[in-house]
Amino acid sequence: MGKADAAGDDDVAVSRFRVIVYYGALLTLIAILALQYSKQAMLPRTQTPVLWFAVGVSLASLLTLRSGWMRDAAWKEEQARLGTIVNNYYAPRREALSNGFAVAGGVFTSLWWALATWSVVLGGMRRHVAGRGLADFEVAALAGAIAGGFGGAVIGLIVGHGWESRHRRSRIARKTVNA
Repeated sequence: MGKADAAGDDDVAVSRFRVIVYYGALLTLIAILALQYSKQAMLPRTQTPVLWFAVGVSLASLLTLRSGWMRDAAWKEEQARLGTIVNNYYAPRREALSNGFAVAGGVFTSLWWALATWSVVLGGMRRHVAGRGLADFEVAALAGAIAGGFGGAVIGLIVGHGWESRHRRSRIARKTVNA
């Protein structure tokens, strides 16, 4: 969960550990991409365009997650309309949605990418370096998990923002009807 900034605003600030993880994951994908153009390529050449796409999606997702976009900057006004200034209801749920979608995106994309590159294990066995083939297969699954995790986190952020907006509107409507 992000730290609150000095003004006490919502969870726009992101923890230092999470930032390090974000950049570490992106650098891992970039290193895998850089190795694609060397003798130590870990993925089949057919996966290079997909890897470029994964790096692009991950970079865009990282910038989105770090920007504070869709983090309801006007929550104070919305909470005041509800008759309270406490905002400890939406932030944890938004965070849970984003984390849940990140895990689901990472798992499903990792499985897809691992299935799409299963041939690297077979290639390693043919060259009598099965360990290298298995390591390349695991790197493919890792690349899929990173890219899917980033994409899933952004999808979860969008879903969480939509849920929060809809939920606040319905709470305000109920309050208006009951008043």
